Amino acid sequence: MDPPLALDAPRETQTIRVPPADIQAYRDWALEGTGLTAAARVTDSAGRIALVKNSWSNGWIVPGGAVEPGEDLAAAAKREVREETGLEAAIHDCILVINQTYISRADPATQVSTQFVVFDAAATGTISDPAQLGVEAGEIRAAQWFRTLPDNLHDDELFRPYLRE
Repeated sequence: MDPPLALDAPRETQTIRVPPADIQAYRDWALEGTGLTAAARVTDSAGRIALVKNSWSNGWIVPGGAVEPGEDLAAAAKREVREETGLEAAIHDCILVINQTYISRADPATQVSTQFVVFDAAATGTISDPAQLGVEAGEIRAAQWFRTLPDNLHDDELFRPYLRE
């Protein structure tokens, strides 16, 4: 599954071990949805980066989420940035494609492949109050601008090299 806008972007791989009860949800997403996540490294004119803490991450991460069937990757990234930060963003080039493999902890042969696509983006304005962000209640725990990347970045070794400009 190659996103058409991301063919020349750097690629990384990630293996994520999940509880057996969760693997079916990932399979459904890959088969009935798109199996794609669109996200964005959103910066402002001062060089700050907008990051979020959501219900599933173990630290700060770029705003992003599931691409809906029939939705363009860049349009999905723009929608997710607005939902998770309140910012309007101009989406630019793809900067990273992560080929993800979700593996059941109980049966390593049970796997689902997905992709996490990160775009470069520019935004102006202020980030909305976290209580007003996200599609589901409690989805976004925090959202803010950072002058430098925080120490508690989700999947730090994977994302950090691509989030610096």
